[in-house]
Amino acid sequence: MSENIFEHFLKEDGEISAGNHLIVDMWGIVNHTDHNAIMNCFEQACKDAGATVLFKHCHSFGEGYGTTGVIVLSESHLSYHHFNEAHLISVDIFMCGNAKPELAMPRIIEFWKPTHQDVKSFKRGIVEKHKLPEHLQDYFPEKGNI
Repeated sequence: MSENIFEHFLKEDGEISAGNHLIVDMWGIVNHTDHNAIMNCFEQACKDAGATVLFKHCHSFGEGYGTTGVIVLSESHLSYHHFNEAHLISVDIFMCGNAKPELAMPRIIEFWKPTHQDVKSFKRGIVEKHKLPEHLQDYFPEKGNI
């Protein structure tokens, strides 16, 4: 194999990983009901993060209720579930490569205007030699070589 299969992996904080994942719950939000405005907010937020949008879909649960949606990215996804009756939106953002999910948050926060937010951030697909199949271990003689 001539190309490095880990070329698009993230290298930061002394680790190599597939990417970063944010799990966000925002409480006390403005309850938006315009599906186009909601998807536009999330699409623009993905672009703010440096991601490439491939596909998007939103589903409404009916008048007075929330929506759920997903944006499929070259770099992974953003999904959400809006609990209109509880003034809560839960957002899941996973991005690999150079896309940075934390850069999506300012636009999302500005749009939903939460009074409280809980954010969990963690790395996905942390690369360690012992986890790799034997045929891939040549790509990983030392962390610095990936």
